[in-house]
Amino acid sequence: MAKDDLSIVLRILDNENKLVERADQKSISMLSILGVFMVFFIAYYRIIPINPLTVTLIVLYFSFALLSIIHLIMAIRPRIRTEREGEDRHLARDPAFFTGITSFPTPSAYKEALEKLIADESQVAEVYIRQIFSVARINQAKYKFVRRGIVLVISTLAVELSIIVYLFIFHMGAGVMPPII
Repeated sequence: MAKDDLSIVLRILDNENKLVERADQKSISMLSILGVFMVFFIAYYRIIPINPLTVTLIVLYFSFALLSIIHLIMAIRPRIRTEREGEDRHLARDPAFFTGITSFPTPSAYKEALEKLIADESQVAEVYIRQIFSVARINQAKYKFVRRGIVLVISTLAVELSIIVYLFIFHMGAGVMPPII
């Protein structure tokens, strides 16, 4: 494989790895936003009147919040099947990928495998192509959960806003301003 071809493959791998980091950052940010708004909800929880509408909104709120948390955590650590039917099985000891590196019993065994890999240019390309494919599958799963998580966080916040608006309308109708905490 020519150096230009290898640099393109390495650039693709680097881009896929950056996408993994971005998905994790988005998920953590959404979890933080959800946490901040849940604190506001807890502050107003004690002044919510109990009636069929508020019970429905509270059940929706907690359902959306729980689903949001689950999806965002799954985006951080998705469950990926390592092998599909019809795919070739490759050696578990891939000296250029993190799961392969940790499977070597000693540093000298890893060094020998890495030297063998470097000596065969076609094998180097094959290893990096498998890595790109693996990381792309991880990204596919991560971004599926990130998209779902974002929709669920927005739904959670919309329900929370509905509850707060209802509280102000309810308390203003009673002639009492709800406490602002």
